[in-house]
Amino acid sequence: MASSRSLPLGMFTVLWLIGWTLRVPILAAPPLATRIADTFGLGEAGIGALTMVPIVAVAFGALPAAWLIARFGLRTAITGGIVIMAIASIARGYVPTTALLFSFSILMGLGVAVFQTALPAAVRSWTPSHVAMGSAVYLNGMMVGEFSGAGLTLPMVLPLANGDWRIALVIWAIPILFIAFIAFLIRPETEGSKKENAADSRIRTRDTLPRWNDRQVWQFGMLLACSIVVFFAINAYAGVILRSRGEGQALAGLLIAYNSTPLLASILVLCAPHWIGRRNPLGVSAVVSALGLAGFVFLEGWASWTAAVIAGLTSTVELILLVSLPATIAKGLGVTRLSAGTTLIGYAIAFALPIIGGWIAEGTGRTEMALVPALVFSIAMIPVLGRERQYVCKSLASAQEPDKR
Repeated sequence: MASSRSLPLGMFTVLWLIGWTLRVPILAAPPLATRIADTFGLGEAGIGALTMVPIVAVAFGALPAAWLIARFGLRTAITGGIVIMAIASIARGYVPTTALLFSFSILMGLGVAVFQTALPAAVRSWTPSHVAMGSAVYLNGMMVGEFSGAGLTLPMVLPLANGDWRIALVIWAIPILFIAFIAFLIRPETEGSKKENAADSRIRTRDTLPRWNDRQVWQFGMLLACSIVVFFAINAYAGVILRSRGEGQALAGLLIAYNSTPLLASILVLCAPHWIGRRNPLGVSAVVSALGLAGFVFLEGWASWTAAVIAGLTSTVELILLVSLPATIAKGLGVTRLSAGTTLIGYAIAFALPIIGGWIAEGTGRTEMALVPALVFSIAMIPVLGRERQYVCKSLASAQEPDKR
């Protein structure tokens, strides 16, 4: 094992900072939602769409992001993605129409997609001897960023902005742009990584697309969907479910505890980076998160609330382990192909299942039914974990380099 002196602490710091930026602008919007809604005359559906549109853009932006990364290189893609995200986030506060508000929200999500898709490859390139630890580090930064955007916007950033939500978005953008500048200055690539990731005019679009006939793209994508949908569905429907049970007084406390679990999950994986790439830790987290979701659906009171918190913790552990997989098992363009494919599949399914659940709940008149599609899907996907104890890239030979004929 490498000694602590050999750890690339400088690159870990840069990766952590970049990871921190991933979710801050997206999750700063929900606390400001009522103010944004008053400004633009949005209804409840509009508020919900404003939160979800960037997430959908992240999913579908993963495919063009893979080409941009291969064409322009990791550092340029990461720096450009962060800058686009920050500027689009600021622009949301100064556009004159609702259409432009949503347009810049989509652009912000596309910026996130570029550098989120690039980060697994950056981990392999910038910390080649500590890939698992590098993945855990940037994902810990992402979880802290989630907490920062969701938890600090109202108590800290909005008062600094004198209650103006537009200025609050500007304040959040200042450290993000500074981090983009740091990312632009670094020169971490080895000669080998330069060869793998430098811009190449011969790279064609199809060279960067996920291999849809690759079983692992679907395997990891569907497992990623499980982790995302469990966490998102409980967050989305906790309020209406608790109110329907007469437990509305517990909602605030539950949401605080529940949305603190990603930070704890990232610390767990940071302390055990050897979990990344292994089936058993991933399988345990997948099974326990499904059981926790079932407990929240079918139990009541403290038992239900505890089950929800357990589901939040384990589903986030599952997400971290899955997002870290491409950098651990693939090389070269194979990292971005696998990352882009699993991101698209995972986020698209995770977006659809809660909507289907909402339709079922409306049709049956039972609010708990909103979570049943997510529960059924999570249980059905457990066999997808496979039998291998350690995941390896099955298409590694074809994934390393593009066809340059």
